[in-house]
Amino acid sequence: MNRFVGLLLGFTCFAMSGAYAAATLVPVAPYPGSTTTQVFAINDHNVISGEYTMGDGIEHGFFGPLGGPYTSFDYPGTAIGTEARSINNMGVIVGFAPDTGFNMGPEFFRKPDGTLVTIEKNHVPVIGIAQGVNKQKFSVGDYVTNPDPLALNGYEAKAGVYQHDLTPDVDATRLAPRGINNNNAIAGWYTDSSHLQHGFILTAGGTQIIDADTSGTTTLEGLNDNGIASGAVLDDEENFHAFALDTATSAVTWIDVPGATNVQAWGINKRGYVALSSDIGSYIYCPFKASRCPAGGTEVVTRTSLLPRPGTHLTPRIPQREPRRGAAR
Repeated sequence: MNRFVGLLLGFTCFAMSGAYAAATLVPVAPYPGSTTTQVFAINDHNVISGEYTMGDGIEHGFFGPLGGPYTSFDYPGTAIGTEARSINNMGVIVGFAPDTGFNMGPEFFRKPDGTLVTIEKNHVPVIGIAQGVNKQKFSVGDYVTNPDPLALNGYEAKAGVYQHDLTPDVDATRLAPRGINNNNAIAGWYTDSSHLQHGFILTAGGTQIIDADTSGTTTLEGLNDNGIASGAVLDDEENFHAFALDTATSAVTWIDVPGATNVQAWGINKRGYVALSSDIGSYIYCPFKASRCPAGGTEVVTRTSLLPRPGTHLTPRIPQREPRRGAAR
């Protein structure tokens, strides 16, 4: 088992160290008439998926080309929301229908023709979060195994049909697979018995545990075919800070949105475009100058640092509160 551990120098001063490079932030156009629009994924054709909320507070799933127009859809029945968490290059979408706490709910696989398949285990709908789908229609997610205290396990499905539980070599009270690439490598995060969160990447060769800093709050939300993972950590005020990790070089690129205090990274496509949500709107992060990125972006400066040697001590934390809406769940 390989362990990647990064050293956080403090969010108020870490800009003083590391290498710097130009990148571009492309704003995501809100869904027409929405009060909020959150993007969760972008595929290799620059088609995005996510959720939007109207004045009544109900979430609706959407997808479409970056810049629009978008197509809206809803999970059927009495669901109070729909989140389109991932979209592959064929237009297959996976996601879930949030409960009243917007934390989890029944999970679905949406075919390109609009057919919604509820993911079940032993003929019972799994309740959790589905996120991550590849070109072979394999998807990943988690589901509740015990409600109190909350425990969740991870699973893999194909075309909306449950296949098997995932069992990475980690000590997990909650296992949250979140991304699967076309090589069937799986990225996600887990909570250990000390209430610390760690990222993980699961391949046929074993499990990599990834801590992007010493806070014990690392989440991985996406993984592309080039081994670039996207994720976030929390600072002491429980604000999210997004990053992209090159697993081949152990280089972490910290992604800031000017004017935002809370930035999360979600899915990532083959070119390294990352779906971002923040407290001032949603964006697509493009790791190049504006001339090489989708139109309408603004160039920004990112900081890249190398992860230090393994064995860095992680800071014990008080167990986190239930995630707020829009938080990594």
